[in-house]
Amino acid sequence: MMGSRNRKMAAAAAGLLALLLLLSACGFHPRGESARPAAAISPVYITGLTDRNPFVQELIHQLQLSGVSITSTAEDAATILYLGSLKQQRNVFSVNANNKVVEHEITRSLHFSAEYPPGSRVIDNQALSTRYIVYNPGGELLGRTREAELRKQDAYRELAQRLVTRLSKIR
Repeated sequence: MMGSRNRKMAAAAAGLLALLLLLSACGFHPRGESARPAAAISPVYITGLTDRNPFVQELIHQLQLSGVSITSTAEDAATILYLGSLKQQRNVFSVNANNKVVEHEITRSLHFSAEYPPGSRVIDNQALSTRYIVYNPGGELLGRTREAELRKQDAYRELAQRLVTRLSKIR
């Protein structure tokens, strides 16, 4: 009885091991997994938006978390990242019974290009965007203002992470 159970467990373990080997051999990656930018794209020179821009600060933070260094001159760069304007579009998402706006849909978008190596454009004027909903019940001005700022920071973080992921694929 115990021998039969051990054989079944061994067969299940062998089957699982075979499945894992097959999945890894075909290049499968679980959703959300991405390769980090290689040292080959480092250092990166960022141009187009000022260093004081909150999005640029978040992008620099995300790049550094990925092990990519930032340079202040294009001559020292292995990759040049051109950031276009960061745009915001605000649309009415829902209204209440009195026809007052209670939710807005905010879309933040960015166009960017990249050269790797400098002089060889590998990404040309691509767009990234993110959307979120802001609830506006009326009143509570301080709470609404704080929520809007937090949502904006989250949107910048998401855009920066998506841009880093996109850059990781240019090798």
